[in-house]
Amino acid sequence: MMEIVWFLLLLLAITLGGWLLSHGAETMAEKYGANFAGSILLALVTTLPEYLFVYFAMAHNRPEVALGSAIGACTLLVTLGYGSVILFATSRFSRRPVDAIELSRHTRLDGAYLLLTAAVALVLAWEGGGLDLKDALILALVFGFYVAQHYRIARAKAARIEHNVTPGRAWGAAGLFLAGGVIILACAEPFVLSMVRLAKQFGVSPMAIAIILSPIASEMPEKMTAYLTVIRDGRLAEISVANFMGSKVNHNSLLLAVMPAAAWLHGRGQVDRVVSVPFLVMTILTFFAGFNLMRRRLTRRAGWVFLALYALIIFAAFHTGTAPASH
Repeated sequence: MMEIVWFLLLLLAITLGGWLLSHGAETMAEKYGANFAGSILLALVTTLPEYLFVYFAMAHNRPEVALGSAIGACTLLVTLGYGSVILFATSRFSRRPVDAIELSRHTRLDGAYLLLTAAVALVLAWEGGGLDLKDALILALVFGFYVAQHYRIARAKAARIEHNVTPGRAWGAAGLFLAGGVIILACAEPFVLSMVRLAKQFGVSPMAIAIILSPIASEMPEKMTAYLTVIRDGRLAEISVANFMGSKVNHNSLLLAVMPAAAWLHGRGQVDRVVSVPFLVMTILTFFAGFNLMRRRLTRRAGWVFLALYALIIFAAFHTGTAPASH
């Protein structure tokens, strides 16, 4: 019982940390625009919990927890999160619903990178039987190109638009970033260990626990911000979509790179058996999401499909025993 209480307290603290990070990043949206703020700034800061979860899991030689956290975060974004935003924006849940979400050229860029990062991650994990330091460098390089391309677009936009981000507001945003980061840094390692203990206590695979519970902790502030945005006005849904898709590109590249990099730092070799049923399902979902973004138009039907697909990854997590290993 005490372990459950401790886990819930850590979950609450990490959620608070993520909420502070999200609000700090939102200030920058006024200066650099929705695409850069959503796809890069918000995506990076709201992925900080996953980075720490993955790193500390690898530090304790629990690659199944690390991979489960990464898979769970990716899956939650392109199924439950992505689908819910579409449905909220195109229904009476929104005060100003739209028939469909129309995407700009810049957001469609995320769709192309979704397809690219999913393909690269799958090939790298498959060709060597896992992920090693070389693969980590390649994945990080792909993400670097993604950030650089978005930054060029944002810099040009910042020169054209007016904003009200004063030095005082900028320092306030920095304070929120710092406070949220400290909270998450302090809680990430105990949270990983608590997940492992709960899995043993209930006789459930640690990978399954990580797929479901870790994303709930780390993605909750991001989801709430996205939902409140589209509830207020369905026409603002592209901001939420950009946030989710930027995070997904992040997860498919830099977050996966943390696993072999952390294994190398702790004197172990490559992370084996990465290509599992949940990993393949996650990759298929990513391709589906990427092609939807490339079509420029998100309809209510796509929202229902993604919600249904969320159940598939949960089923795969609990009914497969495949887990990675590092050596």
